[in-house]
Amino acid sequence: MKINLEKVISYINELYQCGARGDGTHSRVAYSKEDIKGRETFMGYFMALGLQPRVDEAGNIIIRMEGKDSSLPAIVMGSHLDTVPDGGRYDGVLGCVGGLCVCETLLENGYQLSHPIEVIVFTDEEGFRFGNGLLGSSAICGVNPMISEDDIDMYGETRSEVMKAYGINVSAVHKAKWKKDSVHCFLELHIEQGASLYKKGTSIGIVSSIAGVSRYEVVIHGEANHSGSTVMSDRKDALVAAADFISQVPRIVAEYGNEFTVATVGTIKVSPNSVNVVPGMCTFNLEIRDQEDEIISLIESKLIEYLKSVCEGAVNSYDFRKISYHEPAPMSSWVKGEIESVVKDLEFDYEIVPSGAFHDSLVMTERFKTGMIFVPSVKGISHSRDEFTHEKDIEKGCQVLLNTVLEIDKKIIN
Repeated sequence: MKINLEKVISYINELYQCGARGDGTHSRVAYSKEDIKGRETFMGYFMALGLQPRVDEAGNIIIRMEGKDSSLPAIVMGSHLDTVPDGGRYDGVLGCVGGLCVCETLLENGYQLSHPIEVIVFTDEEGFRFGNGLLGSSAICGVNPMISEDDIDMYGETRSEVMKAYGINVSAVHKAKWKKDSVHCFLELHIEQGASLYKKGTSIGIVSSIAGVSRYEVVIHGEANHSGSTVMSDRKDALVAAADFISQVPRIVAEYGNEFTVATVGTIKVSPNSVNVVPGMCTFNLEIRDQEDEIISLIESKLIEYLKSVCEGAVNSYDFRKISYHEPAPMSSWVKGEIESVVKDLEFDYEIVPSGAFHDSLVMTERFKTGMIFVPSVKGISHSRDEFTHEKDIEKGCQVLLNTVLEIDKKIIN
């Protein structure tokens, strides 16, 4: 059985139009009218196949195709349809369309698996409007999504209002939890959102794990003073100390991390924030990502060590506070092995790669046997209108997904 690439591309392009705008941008932010249109369009594809979608208490779209033995746990595939503002064509969508095309291919060939198949579109993976994502996958796994009816989004609307319009009751989200034994395994096809595969010219990535992420708030305390009358030797400039520290983050990561270790300072706030005042306080957020807790801890300790030396030299004080942490999420060795066996049989080139980006699979690993298949994104670009993946790689990724489902179906007992 072969995936119909023409249909795959047609679905991706049609879904893209659900968020395309006249100025060349594309946005299908969760809970927006564009998101609702995309979801309705996607559900329509399944209804045309005679499969009836349902929407659970967390807003996840779920489509079930029965197998020969309905008592067996389901082979589940899926991803998300929501995007960041001015996002790309493939992020999340490819995994949803891949699941659709697996079902379509099986139906067209009159082939029924032993296991049931379920395809999921997870709600609000990106988390743009309220600042925290992975809502749908968290609900399915029984993980607290950390939401409240009183949460305010970037437009000043409450979560209660936004979700009610979307068809969700915040207090009922927890009811979407699945039983652990209801799932044989979960598979997510996704673009890499990094340049590893692209740089090597490799078509398939088999994900080893999703990176752990540790985030911190760093505050450097100096002394605000007049910029004209405070000579350089008398200054306790918090921003200069912060700049010194930030400039050394890449060096410390390179020295103590590995090729996939990353650390980023992405926000910064200066007080009093005036052109004629020496900055008295600087606040910024630091993030460290790696596949191993030990490396994250090592980078953290080395950065604190350097920050201490900077602040002592500049006669400043500092606060270094961890504000969130997600453990590294290794993929199931059993599922990963099945994917690798399929790729070898298809004679596709591949690499075992980690994922530095979050995906719904991060949460799914906590409850279900999970595996991820990556295809390259040109130049590693994602979360951008310039996101692009070649059709030949899309075809290979979808074929690997289909063949993996077929092979896993033969294993009645994990």
